Amino acid sequence: MEYYLKFAVGDIAFATPITEVTEIVRPREVRALEKSPKNVTGVFDLRGEKVPLYNLPEFLEIPAGGSFEVIVSRIEEILVGFKVFRVFGIVAAEELLPFPDIVKAKDFLLGVVPDQDTFLQVLSFAKLISGSRRQALKKIISS
Repeated sequence: MEYYLKFAVGDIAFATPITEVTEIVRPREVRALEKSPKNVTGVFDLRGEKVPLYNLPEFLEIPAGGSFEVIVSRIEEILVGFKVFRVFGIVAAEELLPFPDIVKAKDFLLGVVPDQDTFLQVLSFAKLISGSRRQALKKIISS
């Protein structure tokens, strides 16, 4: 059995492997940055550690409301917060299913898992924040 965290970005539900989730938070304050990489809203403090906030709705081009929650993930050596509309809880699935052949999925989308009467796209935060995106976030943390 595999476990996933179900969350929404705008009106669309997604899941991410539970192994990629460190915690879920609602930061009191997000500080804007003068020069921030694309899709980074700012940074917040998590127990003394500076955490960049990645704007998942903006990245996915999905309209989002004003309220949000943050899924924190440790990607290699850095903590990254992912802005989402709402976190719903854990979904269990026997296996990760591939996308249908007619769908050309981005590399950060791993497949789908069943959830009641629908399917959830499984998004990997680690694959999303790789290469140049990870390097840009490292610069934020070290500044």
